[in-house]
This record gives sequence, C-alpha cells and structure tokens, in this order.
Amino acid sequence: MPMTPLHQDLTPIELSLSKIFLDPNNPRFTEADWEYVPEIDWDKPDVQEKAQRRLVTDFGVEKLRMSMEVNGFLPIDRVIVRKFAEDKYLVLEGNRRICAAKMIGKVALDGSDVADAVLESLKELPCLSYTGSDVDAAWIFQGLRHISGVAEWSAFNKAKLLVEQMEKEGLSLTEVGKRFGLSPHGAGQWVRGYYAFNQARLSSDYINEVDERSYPYFQELFGRSSTPIREWLGWDETKYEFANKLNLDEFISWLYPRGSEDGEKESFKRGDFEKRRIARRDDLRQISNLLINEKEIFEQFRGGLDLENCYSRALAKRFEEEAKLLADPVNDLFSAVEHCVKVISDVPYRAMKDDEIRGKILSAISNLESAIAAIKP
Repeated sequence: MPMTPLHQDLTPIELSLSKIFLDPNNPRFTEADWEYVPEIDWDKPDVQEKAQRRLVTDFGVEKLRMSMEVNGFLPIDRVIVRKFAEDKYLVLEGNRRICAAKMIGKVALDGSDVADAVLESLKELPCLSYTGSDVDAAWIFQGLRHISGVAEWSAFNKAKLLVEQMEKEGLSLTEVGKRFGLSPHGAGQWVRGYYAFNQARLSSDYINEVDERSYPYFQELFGRSSTPIREWLGWDETKYEFANKLNLDEFISWLYPRGSEDGEKESFKRGDFEKRRIARRDDLRQISNLLINEKEIFEQFRGGLDLENCYSRALAKRFEEEAKLLADPVNDLFSAVEHCVKVISDVPYRAMKDDEIRGKILSAISNLESAIAAIKP
C-alpha cells in the first residue's frame, strides 16, 4: 500500500502564542527512564514549565532566544502543530522556537525592554496544522528535519556571513553575535578566524594552496587555549592580522607541507593538506603547551619531528622530573624522619609491656640515636 504524502495532512494556520503548547513527549527528551505524559496533562502549567526547563537546560534555547530577541520570529520554517483540545495545539516540530518565543513574551511582561517590532512578530505565528492520524507524527517531522533535512553550513560560510553582516551594517562583535545567538567571545572567534584565514589565502607564500578546509584551524587560533600560538604569530588586534609573516608562513606549512621529493625544489611543490602535520584543530592545544612549557621540544617540532612524538617526549620529560623530585634524598630524609617520629609517638602500650618486644624497640631506638649523634656537630 503506497504511503500518503505528508503534505496532504498539513494545513496552514495562524495561531497566537498562548494557544501553542510545548510537547512534553518531545522525541528529544526520550531516554531509558523516560515516562510518557498523557494527553490530559499536556496543558498543565507544571508540565509545560518542566518541558521549557528541559529545552533551556539541554538544547540551547537561550542562544535561539538571543537571536529571536534581535530578529523577531522568522517564519522561514513554519512550526508544525496538532490540535489536541479546543483552541489548544501541541508542537510537533519547532519546540525550541516556541520555547524561545514564550521566554521573550514572559520577559516583556516582566517589564524588560523588548523591541515592539519583535513583540509584534510573536502575536500571530504562521504554523502548519497536522490533521493526520499518525501518533508518531512528531518523530516523523523531526526526523525529516534532523536526519535528512537542512544541510549544515561549512564553518567558513558561517564566519563569512558574520563578517559580511558586520561590514555591511557596522555591527559590533556583541551585536552580530546576538543576532546569531553567539556570545561576543564566540562571535569574535569566528570573525577573527575569518580575517586570519583571508590573510593566509591572499598574502602568504601559500596563496595557491590555502583553501576552506583549513579555516577551522585559523578559527581555533582564537580559542582561549591557543593564546601562545597567537602571540607567536604576532596577532595585531587593531588590524585584524598577524604581524609575524615568517611565522605565519611556517604555521601554514604545517597545514600544507610541501616537501622536496624527487629533487624538486620545495618552493615549486604544491602543499598537500592531506599530509598536514596538525591532524586535528584541537592539536593546537598541544602546540600551545609546548610553546609555554617545552620550548626545546617545540623547536624539535619546528624542525620536523611529528607532533605525537613531541607530545610523548614532553610527557616523558615531565615524568622524569617528577621522578627526580620523588627520588630527592633530602626530601626522602625529611619524610623518613617525620614518619619515624610519628611511629615512635604511637607505640602501642601493650608492646611496651612485652619484655621481648620492648627490648627490640629500645635496641632499634638506640641504633637511631647513634645515627643521629653521628651527624650532629
């Protein structure tokens, strides 16, 4: 029997926010210990509050709210709902958007400053009402969107959009971040990474090699743990570029190593990203650690030693230094004396009552006294 096309069970409708209810049985919530909330309880305040709290805590609604507070409710994808009581509709797809909209509405009621145009966009929301009979409709619609739905943008395209918005509208990092649900630091990491990538692409010795695959590495340079590399490259915050061009070329060479095979000059051989010396963007944290704590090993990395070996050497060096500290005879002496004093102070009373054991203890103490007398002036 052929499947009925889903669009036949969807009817356009406009609804006020008060008529739309979050799905307490949202497929996002289902876990091993999940318990189904019956339909009769869907509109109860405590049930709705619990669903909202779960969306905010676990599914990034706060970022969406920040964006919506700037842009209003955008009907790019209409929310899908199903009527379950008179003037009451359950969200099948779009719970995060409805949750964010309700949060903004509550903030406005509490007296916070929300633009009138944004509040106007929340009055009547364009939705699609599902009139079919499939009890698992929420799973179907969310599956269509999140399994085979909207394709994820590349990191480079996301950064490019942020920069274009800043340049066209004169936005600050805080403003552009809020528009897209990012913190100022997060927006700054995307934007600075874009400018650094463009510098590498347009004015380095590797302009014929640098492509979008390496953008995430430039973005990672502006993470908190990459400060040492950023300083090594000489980042100029006023110009949004690296001042140390030689080190920048060297950094790019780690991403696009050229080599000099078959006698061909390195400058004429095209760098190969697939053979990069930094396998993952997170590896920049290891390089930062070498720059701070193991400059000698960092120089070995610069000389061609692979990063894994460098990291192993750094670990071995650290363990060796820790072992030396543990093997320090002076520290061992202090520890032994402290232990000896404690043991003697805690000699059990019954041991001293036994003549044989008492004799052995006193003999040992006598030997100890002789050793102490030998080192006293």
